[in-house]
Amino acid sequence: MRLLAFVLAVMATFTSFGINHADSVNVIFRTGHRQFDPSLGENRLMMDSFIAKVREAADNGDIERIVVRAYASPDGTSKANELLARHRCDAISDYIIQQSGVNANLIQRIPEVIAWDGLKQLVSQNTETPSRDAILDILDNTPIWVYDSHGKVIDGRKSRLMSLGRGLPNRWMEKNLFPLLRNALAVTMVTKQPTPQEADTPPSDPASEILQITEGPGNKAMEDYSDISEKPDTISRHVEPEYIYSVKHRFALKTNLLYDAILFPNLELEWLFDKNWSVALEGDVAWWKPDFTHVYRLAIISPEARYHIRPRAPWHGMYVGLFVGGGLYQLENGGNGYHGEGGMGGVSFGYMWPIGKHFSLEAGIGAGYMYTRYKIYENRDNHKLYMRTKTLNYFGPLKLKFSIAWRFDIMTKTVKVNSTL
Repeated sequence: MRLLAFVLAVMATFTSFGINHADSVNVIFRTGHRQFDPSLGENRLMMDSFIAKVREAADNGDIERIVVRAYASPDGTSKANELLARHRCDAISDYIIQQSGVNANLIQRIPEVIAWDGLKQLVSQNTETPSRDAILDILDNTPIWVYDSHGKVIDGRKSRLMSLGRGLPNRWMEKNLFPLLRNALAVTMVTKQPTPQEADTPPSDPASEILQITEGPGNKAMEDYSDISEKPDTISRHVEPEYIYSVKHRFALKTNLLYDAILFPNLELEWLFDKNWSVALEGDVAWWKPDFTHVYRLAIISPEARYHIRPRAPWHGMYVGLFVGGGLYQLENGGNGYHGEGGMGGVSFGYMWPIGKHFSLEAGIGAGYMYTRYKIYENRDNHKLYMRTKTLNYFGPLKLKFSIAWRFDIMTKTVKVNSTL
């Protein structure tokens, strides 16, 4: 019944804009799927009727274009939603071509990505929506992307919705409203010689009528797109396009020059997965043994989570972090030798600034607690004589850093977007 009510609502929308409802159709997809399934819901019945109209119009030479639009909800990354919308547009377009034989050049594919108009209407009509007026204000007055004076993305509509009321209104919409927007795809056939009413009236927006769609069966997660990070390259409508630069670098490979100077080679890989948050993994290994009585061996691994405080740009500014670590060592310098292992944890502070398109410098310090248990050996006549075992509890500085970083990512192109202002 809900699906039937949805179809009737869309038909009414098309009719209100002077377009024959027989020349349009709406279908649904399984959650997270790109393939068109004719057996799902009323898909086959509606598409068969639409294909018959397309064949008839094609035989008469009356088709001006066939518009295929796909929609998604605001949850999930914009890049994932865009890719899914594109694949769904392609799937429906290919199906229409195969079933009707219509020329592929007549099909216009529009991946709408996020159905902002549909969300606005849902919020307007649902009086139980928490912070309803504030949500509508964001939808009306906040651009999809907000840029600073250098063209960098610093905020946006989705970010404002997620931070409103500590995220409670957005979580409520994720549960109650987003599923109604998630799986829709609308197809409209535009014929030649439109009536005066059609010529003067802008095309309808089926997204504003997607009120009764529920998720299709299967509820398959979007594993095909879950590893794609958020990028401000979503294509929207209603204003002229503009060029911006996306956040290009989400990974940084570093080496600490201070440790390198004391023959303690090291590498660190950091992943910036959010504007303010990153995780890093550092490994340090020195494995030198010039002779029997001189040994310099250390191996340390240390993961860290960092919060970047009001970054001026990605990889530029101050951060605070929490780190843990562990390792083993063997140190001898002609006298006693020390063999042991230990663990540590603490807080780090640092600052990073760019020195080129792909490189940055970083200075930092870490302090906290370290525990180690080690054995003491004495060298006697080219033999190591065990003396005793000791433990050490230490509070104080644990890290000192002056690093050079190479910033990289798999996506470095300039993207062209539209923003709804």
